[in-house]
Amino acid sequence: MKNLTLLLLGFSLHLNTQTIDIDHSQTMNEVVFNRSNDTINIAVLIYQDVVLQHFAGPMEVFYKAQKLTKGKYKIYTVGLDEHQVDTEHGLLTLTPLYSIDNMPPADYLIVPGASMPIINELLDNKSLNFFITNVNSTVISICTASYLLANTGKSDEKKATMHYFVANDFKAQFPKIEVIKNVRVVDEGNIMTSSGITSGIDAALHIVERNHGEKLRAMISRALQHICT
Repeated sequence: MKNLTLLLLGFSLHLNTQTIDIDHSQTMNEVVFNRSNDTINIAVLIYQDVVLQHFAGPMEVFYKAQKLTKGKYKIYTVGLDEHQVDTEHGLLTLTPLYSIDNMPPADYLIVPGASMPIINELLDNKSLNFFITNVNSTVISICTASYLLANTGKSDEKKATMHYFVANDFKAQFPKIEVIKNVRVVDEGNIMTSSGITSGIDAALHIVERNHGEKLRAMISRALQHICT
């Protein structure tokens, strides 16, 4: 009798798992086929000593969105030039697919941050400043990259967030920008800022929801075990 009970319990669990899988698949199909067929192009800027987590998390979000929408998201990296770059602390060496001089059109440009000494050097980089100023994309800054976005004047008279470690310094340097603390993402339409480190994931999920709805966002958030605040 004990063996029979265990067998029946196992059969019941199998049926429940099948039901969950079927329901999940149906939800996926509903998300995919009720939305636009346009491809969403995501460019991710990388440069020497960039923080790995700033762009790795968002890229994982968009990769999952690409799979769940059957290829509606295209993600590629862009460097200041075509040379290899090392992420902060030499954790990873990357070769960008494109440079800022030959990047294909993008709907969104992700600009990750770095330590403040690196950011201060980049603020003097005229090529980068010209690129961010003139790019025909919605620009998303992660953490300290808010400085790079603000340096173009695009954030003037708008709200922005950044890592709380640098919020007061940022406010002093860019008084035309309203600093919002203790939030993870601020969406101002054609620009978006996120507060720091893992908040890039929130920004990427926000983009997914903007283009393919809350159901897809929630699905990816669960898959990443990421709790949005």
